[in-house]
Amino acid sequence: MSLTPYAFSFESIGNTIDSFLSDIESRAVSVMPKPEYIRTTVRNTVPRISGNFMVDLTETDEALVISCDLPGMTKEDVSVKLLNPTTLLIQTSVCTETVSSGVYHLRERRTAAGKRTILLPEEVTAEGARAVFRNGVLELVLMKVKQEEGEEIPVE
Repeated sequence: MSLTPYAFSFESIGNTIDSFLSDIESRAVSVMPKPEYIRTTVRNTVPRISGNFMVDLTETDEALVISCDLPGMTKEDVSVKLLNPTTLLIQTSVCTETVSSGVYHLRERRTAAGKRTILLPEEVTAEGARAVFRNGVLELVLMKVKQEEGEEIPVE
C-alpha cells in the first residue's frame, strides 16, 4: 500500500482569500450608490494585498511600516518599487534550494519568484523611505505625504 503525502500550501489559501475579498469588494461596490467617496471607502476597507508571501502593514502618525517574511532570500533577490503614492510593489527573484541526494516526501520550504502589490491606506513618498533586509525579513518604512490644510490668507 502506497501513501500519497498530503500537499498543503499557504500560498493557495492566501490566493483563495484574496480572490474572495476581491469578490466581496466588487459586489459591495456594484450595489453602492453613486457617490465616489462611498465606493472609495469600500475599496479602502477591504484589504488589497495580493501575492504569495506574508505581509504586515502598520501605521504610525508619520509613516507606514511594512514587514514581510522572505525566507531563503537575500537582499539581492528583492526589489521594491513605489508605483504611485498609494501602490507598492515587492518582487523576489527565483531562489530554489535542491537536495542532490534523496527523495522528497514533503517539500514546503522551497522559495520561488514572488510578487506582491499592496494598496496603501495613505499616500506616501519615496523621499526618506528606508528598506532593511535582515534575517529573511524585509522591513520598509515609507513616510506619509503631509496633507496641507490650505494656505492662510491674511485678513486686512
